Amino acid sequence: MSTHAVAFDRALDETGLIAILRGLTGTESVEVVEALYDAGVRLAEVPLNSPDPFTTIAALAAHFQGRMLIGAGTVVTVAAVEQLAATGCAFCVAPNSDPAVIAAALSHGMVPLPGFATATEAFAAVAAGARHLKAFPAHGARPRLSALSAVLPKGTTLIAVGGVGPADIGAYREVGVHAFGVGTDLYRPGRGADEVGRRARAWMHALQAPPAPVATLAHAAQTTVGESPVVAADGAVYWVDPTVPCLLRWGDTQCTRVPLGEPVWSLGRDGAALVGNGETHFLRLSLDGSIQAGPEVEVGAGCRLNDMVVDSRGGLWGGTMHRGLLSGRGTLFHAANVDAPALRVADGLGVANGMAFSADERTLFVIDTLARTLLAYPADIAAGTLGEPRVVTDFLGVPGKPDGMAMAADGHLWVAMWGGHAVVELAPNGAVLRSIPVPAAHVGSLAFAADGRLFITTARARLSDADLARSPGAGGLFVVNGLQRSP
Repeated sequence: MSTHAVAFDRALDETGLIAILRGLTGTESVEVVEALYDAGVRLAEVPLNSPDPFTTIAALAAHFQGRMLIGAGTVVTVAAVEQLAATGCAFCVAPNSDPAVIAAALSHGMVPLPGFATATEAFAAVAAGARHLKAFPAHGARPRLSALSAVLPKGTTLIAVGGVGPADIGAYREVGVHAFGVGTDLYRPGRGADEVGRRARAWMHALQAPPAPVATLAHAAQTTVGESPVVAADGAVYWVDPTVPCLLRWGDTQCTRVPLGEPVWSLGRDGAALVGNGETHFLRLSLDGSIQAGPEVEVGAGCRLNDMVVDSRGGLWGGTMHRGLLSGRGTLFHAANVDAPALRVADGLGVANGMAFSADERTLFVIDTLARTLLAYPADIAAGTLGEPRVVTDFLGVPGKPDGMAMAADGHLWVAMWGGHAVVELAPNGAVLRSIPVPAAHVGSLAFAADGRLFITTARARLSDADLARSPGAGGLFVVNGLQRSP
């Protein structure tokens, strides 16, 4: 491996960035590249369609003496490679894959970075000796890059160029991209060195930030409607599919299903026991699928129970919805336990959905999916009563419909967005702090484990064959690792 190749690999691993300086002139070149160097950038490329590029590359290579590796871009001929060999150029970037250009760069100790748009071009470049491949243009290419990165030879590096911003770094790294080539977002003719340095620092900060949390498929359960996960003391995750109906259990390595004699729409934990709701009653649920039903709840004509939560006294709080999604027919009920009668404590909702108590249990948070609102009710769990609610947020601008909800250890609420491909974290004032993409359209519900893992259930209902082909994990159980740990 050449000296340039060793230095290039080290710089790319350390920084993850190649600055593309198209249009750079000799008079400004040292000042601009020094600003990049001060920001932490160690690789800079001068495209050959810039003014007098060979002179500029030679001047920069002589000035930096290896502190910053200087390369050339838009290198499409062997003649250009031969001319660059005398300038101190360290690497040759091209928009295409030409085996002759790759071979010429290697023969002169320079690192070739051929561009590709198809798998055929990528494998041809590797066969010609390239180890670094420029995905160009990278905008919109994530699905293709994900598939390609899985089959490229070990040691091949993908560099995304074109249409990628700092906010996209995590998503592209997730599909196998190792580094980024950045052009006009850093430099364009007329932009001063101070501004170039400021932009470079922002990019370096984004590249060096901890990776964003990612939802990964834990088990492809393929539920029609995956609802209401709860995490048991042993770490096992239980959830239900009311359309089958069945109880599912996932214990890190395998998933089991237990048929149920009736639809169960939601689960909760009362100590070590599972409780839930059927369509018109609360219930106890054994792991063998046997159900002990409580008294009938007067849900009203055309309505059924939907979601629920259990307070620290074992009280059950359940929400209802109209089967035809009529507004104003949703209500909230409270029962002291499964065997106690349920009393109506609030009404006037659309679809009463995700429910969670604040840490002091003085506030019950409830999603009204039909109204796209998060409501906060003053609560007295001893008396089993609720006060007048306030609207915390209307999810303005958040894709999808709010569905299930969970309270994190820090008091923040997390909401599943049905049809939105995501779960969102809310601040106490309702502001959206972050959104974590989920590779399934219909995100139904979620629950935290004590170790900080967030488990997410999804659905296949109402998805076309084309939708399912794009989201093969739909209906699966997903997990986000390491968000936070319970105190």
